[in-house]
Amino acid sequence: MFCSLFAAAAVLLTLALPTFPDGLSPAILLFLGLVGLAGLAGALRSRPARVQLVLFLPWLAALLVALFVGLLRGTPMVQALEDALPYVLFVLGITAGRGASAPRMLLAAILAVAAIDGFVSLWRMPSFDLSVVRSTYTSHKVIAGHLLVGITLAAVLRLLTPPSQRLVRGLFVGLAGLLVLAVIATVSRGMLLGLSVGLVAALYVRRPVRGLSLSLFGLLTLAVFAGTFWDLGTQYLRLGSSATVDGRVREITQCLEVFLDAPAFGAGLGHEILVDGFYVSYVHNMVAYHLWKFGMFGSVLLSIPFVPLVREALRAPPLLRPTIVGGALSIGLYLVTAASYKSYFLVPMVGMAVGAILAIVARTSEAKQAAPR
Repeated sequence: MFCSLFAAAAVLLTLALPTFPDGLSPAILLFLGLVGLAGLAGALRSRPARVQLVLFLPWLAALLVALFVGLLRGTPMVQALEDALPYVLFVLGITAGRGASAPRMLLAAILAVAAIDGFVSLWRMPSFDLSVVRSTYTSHKVIAGHLLVGITLAAVLRLLTPPSQRLVRGLFVGLAGLLVLAVIATVSRGMLLGLSVGLVAALYVRRPVRGLSLSLFGLLTLAVFAGTFWDLGTQYLRLGSSATVDGRVREITQCLEVFLDAPAFGAGLGHEILVDGFYVSYVHNMVAYHLWKFGMFGSVLLSIPFVPLVREALRAPPLLRPTIVGGALSIGLYLVTAASYKSYFLVPMVGMAVGAILAIVARTSEAKQAAPR
């Protein structure tokens, strides 16, 4: 029970944490301590959590090699440790989620935080004219991406709730609707794309014919009303402005240039590149970031633990599988195309959600196998 309590407390504490911290405040130290205690308690309590921890040993090798490469290049140790922190937090988070005795409570805590942040972001908006105002102007935290996590968890918890509890199921539907509105209000192209891809993927996995039909219908509608959609995109999604896209392309290009100079092991943790006159330690593309700092060797090691995770997720009960696949694609796509993979509060939150869902899937499978036939 300590694992669940520590993890839930860490998640709830994120409501008071800054989006972009300037140093280690007492609140941030408390948060990191709670995440560490939750991960430790989960590993001590649960054998599956310890197995999960072993599966992430390739990450330890990747981090040690990248740290060594960075030290050889003379990169700052503080920046190198900061680069390594998200990976440690994710492993602690997934270990805590997998070892939680009350995984549904942990998922509910994450959903509550996402819903509160989403509601606050909508409440703070001076108007709902999305052509001139976005929720991220007054609520920076929602750009992290945990709104997408909340949508997935609302769907999962609704499916896990018995049909007889209509009020509770209705509450989860309402929270999902609130979070969808909050995502729309961010006017984030990456977040909206992730949400759309996740919904289509979930529909396709649940009913392939219907998912494919809706996708074809959407493409046909887009082709017929291309002019109208372009005008709306120009007005609301800045499709006519290439400044942001050009900046991202320059970041990726610079990363690839460094990668081509050291393709095997990359530039190492702590390395910085010059983009538009500023030295930066990360970029808005996770793939380019890993090639830059870890090279091919480290990138392959970082990919290995996800193979058993995907296999386990695909063994989920048919009722949960579409939502899990759609949510994973939605969140993963946004993490790849944004800088949220560096967020100190989002990364362990995602890890806890993944671990808790896998724990529920495992228990559901065990209960099904133990049931008399």
